[in-house]
Amino acid sequence: MARAIPTIEPSPPPASGGSRFLIYMLLVSGAAMILYGTGALLSADTGIAPLIRYRWEARDLARHKETLMKRTEVLREHVNALRKDPFEMERIAREKEHRILPGEILVLPRTSSH
Repeated sequence: MARAIPTIEPSPPPASGGSRFLIYMLLVSGAAMILYGTGALLSADTGIAPLIRYRWEARDLARHKETLMKRTEVLREHVNALRKDPFEMERIAREKEHRILPGEILVLPRTSSH
């Protein structure tokens, strides 16, 4: 029987000076890109902080808008009530603004003076 001759794979040639430089430059440029990206991400102008601040402002503005919408609805209901009842407007004018009709006398309670 014939014996098989083992084959030996050749090892890759050692890296030459040019390919070592290329590997070094790729590593340095990769590290620089990572540092630049991290800086941009954490920057006060373009990073995460402004994004978070804008989201907080948007949430606060949405809450404020909701409050104003509710207040507007209450005021609309009040205006509609005034339009339906003519005596309501007179009552408010007399109570809050101390208005009187011609010929009437305004009587206010005395304030205690010490």
